[in-house]
Order: sequence, then structure tokens, then C-alpha cells
Amino acid sequence: MKRIVFISDLQMPLEHKKANRNIIRFIHDYQPDEVVNIGDITDYTAPARWSAGRRAEYGMSVLEEAAYTRKHHIEPLRAGYDGPVTLLGSNHGERPHRYLVDRAPALYDVGTFREDRLLHLDDYGIRFEPLSYDFAPGWTATHGHARGISLSRYAGGAALNAAKRLQRSVIMGHTHRAGIVSESTGVHGCRTLTGVEIGHLMEISKADYLGPARLANWQMAFAIAYVDTKGVTPHIIPVTRTGSFIVEGERYT
Repeated sequence: MKRIVFISDLQMPLEHKKANRNIIRFIHDYQPDEVVNIGDITDYTAPARWSAGRRAEYGMSVLEEAAYTRKHHIEPLRAGYDGPVTLLGSNHGERPHRYLVDRAPALYDVGTFREDRLLHLDDYGIRFEPLSYDFAPGWTATHGHARGISLSRYAGGAALNAAKRLQRSVIMGHTHRAGIVSESTGVHGCRTLTGVEIGHLMEISKADYLGPARLANWQMAFAIAYVDTKGVTPHIIPVTRTGSFIVEGERYT
């Protein structure tokens, strides 16, 4: 039985610090067969659309945020886990080069501000997949920001929309919601597509763009997928507001 841990939307340095530390400790203890980060590992706040002309545009630089992610997530993760790790491309990961293309095209360099280079992924033995990752037969992991994926107000709904578009079951992030939705078609429901949204791991109080009330239909969570010759069984692991969670009867806090 292969065990894959999926995490998404840390959006460092806006991450939930306790949740980040607990998940790293969990991965060290659990030693899964693979870790897949579905994207938005770094927020890159300064080049965001909502930062334009505001104080946030002149805050922590892209290089400083990338260094923060390496120091507080990638290096601690690798200190106790040397198994396969994959990072997927995402809308936040694309922010630095999009910012240059839109606002300083004369300075744009396609390679320098690619996320895999900003995070020095090769140095840590981490694979980068810019679009999607087929991690099991009939299953794809993708961040969820690609054109053509219809969003939904219900957790899992956007992932199911992506699954129907791709005709493969999908695990995704991006929406910051956590849920699993399936749809069966054909005689006796012979074909089933499943959409899994795995929530987020950021500190909502740091999300200035939500307004003073910080109102959002978001859920903190991550996922574990069990994979064998008969298929994939995904499980959502809810994370509390204090950053703790339970996996297979053990609480990490």
C-alpha cells in the first residue's frame, strides 16, 4: 500500500506556523512513500494584484520570501524526510514572472524568476511539475488555477468540475476548501470520477485582502491518499485552528 501525503496553500510567509511545524513533524514520523505539494507554497505578496500601489508591494521581496520558504519549510522537511517530493506549479508561484511581464517587461527573464529556481528545488532533490502530476492510474494532482476549471462554493465541487473536464479523478488545492465529491455515470454507475479539494495551511488573520472581518469559506486541512493495485482511496485530514490534527489515531499538536 503506497501512502502519499498531499499539502497545499501554505502561502509562506503567511503560513499557519503551528500547522506547518506539526505537518513537518508528522511527515518525519509517518515517512510516507511520497509528499506532493500542490502549490502556493509561497505567497509572493509584493507582486500580487491586490498589493499594487499599496504598502504590501514594498514589503518582503520575492527573493526574501523564497528564502523564508526554504528556511522554514523545505529545509526542516528535508531534515527528517528524504523520500520523493514534488511541487506543482500554481498561481502564486507564477506571480513573480507575471509581475515582470506585466509591469517591467524590459527586465523580464524567463528563467530567473521561475519558482523552481527561486526555491532551489534541485538542491533539495524536489521535482517540479508546472501543470499537473499523474500520481496513479486515473488520478491527477493539479493546483486548480488553470483556465477551464469552474469554481464552486461547495467544498469538492471545483475539483469534481476539473475531474469531469480532464476525465480523470483530481486532487487539487487553490480553493482553500476541503471536501470530497464523486459522480458516477453509466450502467450501474460503472464509471466514477472523484474530486478532492485539500484545503489550506495559511493563517487567515494574515490575509489582508479578505478585509477586516477575514470572512472566508475556507477550511484548514491536508490529505493522505492510499494507493494500491485496486485504486486510490483519499482521506481529508482536518486541521484545527490551533494547527493540530489526528492521523490514524494519533494527534499531532
